[in-house]
Amino acid sequence: MHVAFLAKILHFFLCDRQILSRYFKEIILMKEKLIGSKIQVDDGSVTLMDYMGSDLSVVNAARVSFGKKKLELDDKDLKLIKYLAHHKHMSPFRHVIFSFALEGVSEVVCRQLYKHQVGCSFTSGEFKESATTWNEISGRYVEFEPEFHVPAEFRKQHKSNKQASTEGDCISENHAAKSLYLETIEQTYTSYKKLLEMGVCREQARMVMPICFKNSLVWTASLEAAAHFVKLRDHDGAQLEIRNLARAIKQLIDPICPYSIEALMSAEK
Repeated sequence: MHVAFLAKILHFFLCDRQILSRYFKEIILMKEKLIGSKIQVDDGSVTLMDYMGSDLSVVNAARVSFGKKKLELDDKDLKLIKYLAHHKHMSPFRHVIFSFALEGVSEVVCRQLYKHQVGCSFTSGEFKESATTWNEISGRYVEFEPEFHVPAEFRKQHKSNKQASTEGDCISENHAAKSLYLETIEQTYTSYKKLLEMGVCREQARMVMPICFKNSLVWTASLEAAAHFVKLRDHDGAQLEIRNLARAIKQLIDPICPYSIEALMSAEK
């Protein structure tokens, strides 16, 4: 009896060890495949720098209250993910984190990205942490390079939506508009350089820069925050340039947690 009992324990230990080994091997292989994935966004790009977690992380975070942990997803887990998203139990989705490098993206797009500060926030005294964070090039430390986003086409204003344009419907004077756009950028950047030559500090000289200048930053967000961004910005009423970024972000997230992102995107607001 004693030998049989020990054999049973050894069997379970070896099985669990094999599952763990396979689990961590899959994680490493997935990371090697996905980290560094890069997608062009207009004349800029977004790259997946790093990530932590997966659909399984969401499930295990939700079940930790019961002292349970799994190493493989099954149908019950997929139902749980849908349940969490549908009933707005968002905390488990905050245990999955992504870091993206945005390069050559216009400041007008970056400013819309900065607004997304949803979920996972808490305050302790004067300290506040958010579900998203970013670091960008600072015009106080370095001079801006003459790099600007120039639209290939200039769209017409939407007939009914006051804040939107009409995709695919360009103005008749597209060439003239582009010439004026480029001329304005050149004048503005020339003024910026002259202010610096006059001895004006960088933090004040930068104030004349147009918001079409290209920026580079690192954006880190939880799965909840990233899904919220995609859901709001990949929308007909959103600016086309930010929609392109949202689609790229979703394309980078999809292979990591396909079930969670689908559940969050399909859940009602």
